[in-house]
Amino acid sequence: MPTDTRQVTLLLPEGLSPDRYHALTRRLVHGFSPRPSAEAAPAAGTSQDYLVLSQAPCSAPADMPVLNDSTWTLSMPVPADTDLDALAAAAKRLPDGGGIQVEAPARYRTSHRDS
Repeated sequence: MPTDTRQVTLLLPEGLSPDRYHALTRRLVHGFSPRPSAEAAPAAGTSQDYLVLSQAPCSAPADMPVLNDSTWTLSMPVPADTDLDALAAAAKRLPDGGGIQVEAPARYRTSHRDS
């Protein structure tokens, strides 16, 4: 598993039933995200693959995919060298994935006292 990751946000297509919406989320996480942290403990009755933001008792570990069910977005880490155009194309080929859009925040430089 790659150790260097970057965060992406997938905008999920609207209009899916809850079952199809969560099935698409599971397919995206299984297909594109490194394995989530074993430390994350999803709420009872939810997926072990990602946290649903509205059900999360606290913030998720950085390597845990998080589904924001109020905005229909999935934020998750992907390997740092992931080609985002290829990721978007592959995601759109998934069942119910036709309207998916991928966004990646710009990487910000941080200053360290050594630099």
